[in-house]
Parts: sequence; structure tokens; C-alpha cells
Amino acid sequence: MAWGLEAALAEKGLDVELVFDDIETLNEGALRGDLDLTAISVGAYPQLAPNYRVLRCGASFGDGYGPVVVATKPAAVDGVAALKGLRVATPGEHTTARMLLRIFAGDTFEEVSLPFDQIMDAVRDGDVDAGLIIHEGQLIFEELGFHAWFEPAAEWARREQLPLPLGAVAIRRSLPESVQQDAADAFLRGVHAGFLNMETALDFAASYARGLERDVLEEYVRRYVNAATLDMGAPGLRAIERLFELAVAAGVLTSQPELDAL
Repeated sequence: MAWGLEAALAEKGLDVELVFDDIETLNEGALRGDLDLTAISVGAYPQLAPNYRVLRCGASFGDGYGPVVVATKPAAVDGVAALKGLRVATPGEHTTARMLLRIFAGDTFEEVSLPFDQIMDAVRDGDVDAGLIIHEGQLIFEELGFHAWFEPAAEWARREQLPLPLGAVAIRRSLPESVQQDAADAFLRGVHAGFLNMETALDFAASYARGLERDVLEEYVRRYVNAATLDMGAPGLRAIERLFELAVAAGVLTSQPELDAL
């Protein structure tokens, strides 16, 4: 998604500095107000809503797949009950994965917050009983010897029959309306350019891919960069609203934010 962004923004006359970091660090940067245009976890938006809008372009949705809780041995029982009383590593308090797990599992487990790329090592080393993994870990955990204990994304798909909203792009409300619109247009143009130049865009992504094999990188990108990334549309908007409704009902959120999409 980022490959064509810098050029597209520059064409709009916008001075740009691209910052690459893990999603929880970007969430925290947005919460501090450090970033004008940024990827965020959908789960972080309730706290960001007073100062940011969401772009209809740039979101990532899962279609029956997404975050998964893993451990080093098979679960003794099926479903969310397997997590009761366990120490479970999560990838950050503002992540959508963490929100979703709390919706389904409540406070039945002890939560340990870790950077996403340290979770599988913590599980393997016995520092925690299980871990909620995001990003490419979803594709490779079995070949690394881990077992799925609970799949929040699959549970969401079964219950809601909606795409699972995971990541989105947010823009600062205090920017002039014309700048917000130019940035939204540029983001759409940049993502579209990535679709049209997939191999070049994947070469760019590989430089940030933490040593992933090319086939795993491509499968991951094709899962999460799709037609809904160009425009989340009515189903995507409804899915985000539904996520927040469930979070309020589960006590994860105290109130539901108004979803403002550009």
C-alpha cells in the first residue's frame, strides 16, 4: 500500500516524510498526535476519533482469517474455553486483535502485552502459556511447531457474517479540508498503483518484511490488500460499527464512537 504513496502525495504538492513502524507504535504515535496520516488498528479508533477521521481507502479486512491464539501443544478443549486461566501474550492494548479477543474471552485469561514480533518466542520459551499472533505469524505458525487454540477471526466470521476490520488509515482532523481530501485521493491513487505494479510493489515491501520468504510475503499481501482496501464500502463501514457495538456490550469500550469516514 505504501509503495506508490510518497509519489502520489508529492503530486498533490504535499511535503511528505514516510515513517515505517509496527502498528502499536503507530497507534501510540497517533494517540500523542505526532502523525498527520497514519495506519492504525481499527481497535484504536475509539480513542482517536476526537482528533482523526478514517479513510475509506487503505483498510485491511480479514475474510474468515486473521489473528489467532497459539501455543506449543494442542488444546485440551475447543474454543475460547481453552484460554481460561492462562497467561496470554497480546500485541498491544490498542490493537484490534486484542479488542476482538476481549470481546469473545472477556477477562478469563491473564494478559501480557508484548511487541507482536516477540510473542511466538515468548510462547516457545514458556514465558507465557499462549500468544495472540498477528501479521505473517498467522501463515507460518504451524510449520514453526505451534498449534491454534482459539481463532477470533473465525469466530467473528461464524457469528457476524461480515468482513473482519483489522487495520485502517486515519488522518488528522485539524488539517485543512482540502489537504485531507488531497491526502485521501493520493492514498487511493497510491494503492491502485500498487495493484497495477504488484511485483515492483512487492519488491519494495520485501525490504521491510523481516526476512520473509517471497511466497509468504505475497500470500500475506494478497490476503489483506484487496478490493476492500481501495474502498471499504458499506460492508466495511458496517463491520467497524458492529465491532464497536460488541466491544461496548462486552465492556471493552464504555461508549461507541461515531464513525467518520472520508
